[in-house]
Amino acid sequence: MSEVRYNVIVSGTVLEGFELEQVKTEFARLFAIPPAKSEQVFDRGNVVIKRDIAAETAHLILNALERIGAAAHLLPHAPDAEDSHPETAPQLNAQSGAEPATSANTTLATDAKSPLSIEPTADEVARRSETAVKNFQSAANGSVHSFAFLGNGFEYFRIWIVNILLTIATLGIYSAWATVRNAQYFYGNTEIAGSRFAYLAKPMDILKGRLIAIIAFAIFSVLANLYPIAGAVLALALFLALPWIAVRSLRFDRRMTAWRNIRFNFDGEIWPAAKAFILWPLAGMLSVGLLMPLALYKQNEFIINNTQYGTARFTLKPCAKSFFMIFVLAIPVLLVAGAVSWLISLAFAPLSIFAFIVAYLYALIFISVRTTNLIYNNTTLRDGEFGFSNSFTDLSLMKVLALNGLFTLLTLGLYTPWAMVNIATYKAERLELLAHANLD
Repeated sequence: MSEVRYNVIVSGTVLEGFELEQVKTEFARLFAIPPAKSEQVFDRGNVVIKRDIAAETAHLILNALERIGAAAHLLPHAPDAEDSHPETAPQLNAQSGAEPATSANTTLATDAKSPLSIEPTADEVARRSETAVKNFQSAANGSVHSFAFLGNGFEYFRIWIVNILLTIATLGIYSAWATVRNAQYFYGNTEIAGSRFAYLAKPMDILKGRLIAIIAFAIFSVLANLYPIAGAVLALALFLALPWIAVRSLRFDRRMTAWRNIRFNFDGEIWPAAKAFILWPLAGMLSVGLLMPLALYKQNEFIINNTQYGTARFTLKPCAKSFFMIFVLAIPVLLVAGAVSWLISLAFAPLSIFAFIVAYLYALIFISVRTTNLIYNNTTLRDGEFGFSNSFTDLSLMKVLALNGLFTLLTLGLYTPWAMVNIATYKAERLELLAHANLD
């Protein structure tokens, strides 16, 4: 008995929770067709987009369609009825870099029963099939792309030492160029899916911003000394301006960052920034620190939810309770540290101070590891089509920080470039991009 083959039919409606216009856009993107052709498919409804394909491939396509919100179903292919089927649409090519279906290799049917039909020749079907199935498998099952940092300490040392010497020689003016060179090195050596990031800021733009900050600080200092009341008013004005400064800084930083020639963006507004950077921290202080974890969470939420890659938006899934509980769980760590330090002090008091410092640093690592993993693992891009997985551990981070600190101390600071490269490498190696759609 021969294997049953199927036609894939798009109903023209969308699944619950999806918007029609967005689904049309995603449908055109998934199959690499013009938006107008996608409009025709959904306006007409019950359109065959793939016919006479194996069951495995048909279900992969069906899963991909359901993920973008397009209602679709399968029907067994009937060869005898193929020519008379009135509901035939473009034989759409998946995102594989293949030429559009209206190329010279295809035959366009224009009869009244199937005005939208585009049937590839047998040769073109054979040429596309392997790539198309791979793309649908990637879209349906997801693919994992690991970040990588490709820099090295010796290479960065030359940039680092020149930056320091020129900054000193120019009384700080070169610091703007040093900032750009540093960012370009670290961004340019961070890679994901075969493409590296780019830092696009110009040194003069950074220098202008710093000069304005220096002038503002100088005016504040003079007024504070000569006219205390005026200085207090200016200090309050600067405090109230913090949300505006934060938004401007985040917007500049995002817009100066690009991947695959597409820039990031930030569209946060002043009032939400004021709540995240002023009101929530004030609530944290007034609650004697009890609400400070939520203040930190609200700041992360504000930054992530207002960051975009091109037109795709990042989203932080609600995880405030889990974020808060990390700080709660850190309290026993500090209590144990205090108890151990007290016991050690009974035997040798100077050693107890060292023990408490180590325990306190571990508490900070305990919090940092878990909050970083939580934030990354709950961050998505483009309505969940892309996600992240971060895998910091206490022991691995402690090892990197301890070795960096030891060698930096022994070399009187000359190991700093290697330490920075080690941290960048550690972060990249433990971060992955989870793609549930074609990354291209």
